[in-house]
Amino acid sequence: MDAEIPDKLETQVVIQRVLGVRTCHASLPNGKVVLAFIDAKKPRFPLVEGRRMPARMDVADFSRAELIGAGDSPA
Repeated sequence: MDAEIPDKLETQVVIQRVLGVRTCHASLPNGKVVLAFIDAKKPRFPLVEGRRMPARMDVADFSRAELIGAGDSPA
């Protein structure tokens, strides 16, 4: 039985501090703060402190997360 192991996972983050138009510090559900970013090849959307947003992470690197949507109102 060959089960494929995913290389990415999706989660929710909460923006803690906006660093630039595409980067911020964001907290994971367990409280760890990571560098979150919007891919340069994708359209920008507003980064707002306190906003909950969907993010994608590489299973080999839990220090950063790619923001993949505009998210909800501030948490």
